[in-house]
Amino acid sequence: MATCRKISKERLALKLSLVGTILLATMGIGYGLYVGSNAILLDGMFSLLSMGMTGLSLYTAYLVTKPDDRQFQFGYAHIEPLINVVNGLLILVTCLWAFIGGVQSIVEGGHDIVLEHALVYAVISTVSCFAIYFTETHIAKSIESELVRVDSQEWMIDGILSAALLVGFLVVMALDSLGYSRWNAYVDPILVSALAISASVLPIRVLSRNLREVLLVAPKGKVQDRVDGVIAAVSKQYEFDDYTHHLAKTGRQYDLEINILVDDSPHWTTQRQDAIRQVIWDKLKGELGDTWLSVSFTTQTRWL
Repeated sequence: MATCRKISKERLALKLSLVGTILLATMGIGYGLYVGSNAILLDGMFSLLSMGMTGLSLYTAYLVTKPDDRQFQFGYAHIEPLINVVNGLLILVTCLWAFIGGVQSIVEGGHDIVLEHALVYAVISTVSCFAIYFTETHIAKSIESELVRVDSQEWMIDGILSAALLVGFLVVMALDSLGYSRWNAYVDPILVSALAISASVLPIRVLSRNLREVLLVAPKGKVQDRVDGVIAAVSKQYEFDDYTHHLAKTGRQYDLEINILVDDSPHWTTQRQDAIRQVIWDKLKGELGDTWLSVSFTTQTRWL
């Protein structure tokens, strides 16, 4: 029942995000073209990109709840970090494209914008982005969803972009009132370049974390330490001759393989082996949750 509620909340959050991105992408691209602002157009492009990625995330949220089948015999958990990597790469490429465009515009002398309409967009977009960001952050923490957390970070990027646009347009108004209107043409491309650089930080962090999972790098931190400690304690308690273990995290699923070396004696019955498996599971299920656990017993070191 708890798992069903988690899935329901996750899908609700992603659907809310999808509706928000459709509205803001349409408004951003339309306003950007109308007022002649590349900064607003960039903001709309981020929303459009988020719309596609949110749709993929929503589909991924459905896939990862499916049981393993003949085609994906280890389940669908590995799709989640893969989608996050694609998401991060697309945002990073968009930031690079925007930065290059902003620098080119500065070199070419900048361009003017329709300030009044630009301010209206900046206010609406800033309020909307941060409202969805805080909503998704709350849901992500309550259900421990990586998909919703990554999606909420995109809304934070959009919110920061929109807030920076608002500040930039207010600067334009201030320059006008102080008699420095000749510099107004440079404000929009400067905003584009600065926002592209600042927005690239989060996708880099997302890529760093999720590439580790795609490449099956052993997770760091308290979970790894807990696994090491539990297996060492069980080994001492049941007097294993030797053992090895391998831990990886893929999306929301941990994969733990334990190979145990024992002597060739009637002492190691199937019932005793199953009892040890149960002991290991009971000690680790709190930290590992949904885990693919494999515990093998062998009398030959070659299988460790």
